Amino acid sequence: TIYETNLTLNKAACRHFEDVNYVLLGIDKAQRQIGIKPVTKEDINQHIYPESQLHRISLGKSYGRISNKSFVEDLCQEFGLDFTREQNYKYKVTFDVVHQILIAQL
Repeated sequence: TIYETNLTLNKAACRHFEDVNYVLLGIDKAQRQIGIKPVTKEDINQHIYPESQLHRISLGKSYGRISNKSFVEDLCQEFGLDFTREQNYKYKVTFDVVHQILIAQL
């Protein structure tokens, strides 16, 4: 679910992020998709990704939350999301096992 200030994952989606504290976020404009990739502690220690690209994921008992208002604003501009009309936007996701990315089709 996309809210005005964060992305929230349900319990089923969170199982891919149980052992991580950070994720990468991406937008595929052509395919109208967003991707969320778990970043392992080893990836962080090896400096595989720039720190500026890492986003904290907070896991609760039944949900996960990635707070990133600027990413949501980018989604609004790119895909026409309007939080004055809708409180949130829900999308189904799939997990690409090969690339280790959770993908939401917008």
